[in-house]
Amino acid sequence: MKVRQIAFEALNKVVVRTVEVPLQPGPGEVVLASAYLGICGSDLHVLHGRHPWTKPPVVTGHELAAVVEKVGPGVHSFVPGDHVVLNPLFTCGTCRRCCLGSFNTCESAKVTGYRLPGVAQTKLVMSTRQLHRVPKELSLDKACLVEPLTVGVHASSLFDDLEDVLVIGGGPIGLCVLLGLRARGAARVTVVEPIAFKRDLAKRLGATDVLSPNQLQVTPNYTACFECVGGQSTMNVACGCVLSGGCVVVVGISSGPISVPLPRMQRFEIRMQGSGMYLPKDMDRAIQLIASGQVDVARLISLVRPLEEAPEAYLAAQSAESVKVLVRMN
Repeated sequence: MKVRQIAFEALNKVVVRTVEVPLQPGPGEVVLASAYLGICGSDLHVLHGRHPWTKPPVVTGHELAAVVEKVGPGVHSFVPGDHVVLNPLFTCGTCRRCCLGSFNTCESAKVTGYRLPGVAQTKLVMSTRQLHRVPKELSLDKACLVEPLTVGVHASSLFDDLEDVLVIGGGPIGLCVLLGLRARGAARVTVVEPIAFKRDLAKRLGATDVLSPNQLQVTPNYTACFECVGGQSTMNVACGCVLSGGCVVVVGISSGPISVPLPRMQRFEIRMQGSGMYLPKDMDRAIQLIASGQVDVARLISLVRPLEEAPEAYLAAQSAESVKVLVRMN
């Protein structure tokens, strides 16, 4: 069957193309009709050749809300018409980490849009293992924000002393970390972000305080710091701001090695905690937070463009005033 697909054909080149793909679901699979696709900062890193392990040409996309159109043999957990979101992390299920339930650290994990083809196409076949049902009362554009919110839900779960927290970076992931921290009951959350619009949004989303980088004093004041940029300078700030016995949670994706002030980290027993993707339970929690209205992800949506305007959507997503741009796939 012919479907339409978004691909990065080369560096800085986004195209919408028509391709022929089989759409017959096998055992444990369903056919999805895509509704909305979210554009992630990591997608833009790939587009511009700055991603650590994926370069064009590649079919993009891992943030997807869709409707089940057809089910394969033996599928009883989903029926046509179900609204679903995608868990883009494919794991082996048999390695040491998977057997411990730590699927996000699977030794051979692959993610759609990176080491697997992305899901930016109008229809596709998908294993039910990768799907989470969302309530039909939840609009599919909001449902498309489940995946990025899940990143924040997982990251915010990795350290418990949330008395006074610093989030470095007010982009989509930093804001989702903020939402995750507020949902966990963090007492105080300060967001550092250079762009005024995003600082204002962080305040509306529940930040106790917002600062531009030049307003932040790099002194040990915070029980935990969430680094959501992936840069050397921001890592220096995170390590300098965390209190003795605290934790630096690394959420931002770096394009290469970054150094840390090891003598200080060792002397004051400061934990360095990576945050890698998430667990299925984190996605269930994100769905619950959005569906219940406890978290208002609609404020994160800057723009929605139709599929025909996908190249313009990816360009808009690069704007400093943009948070989350969606592509309407149907």
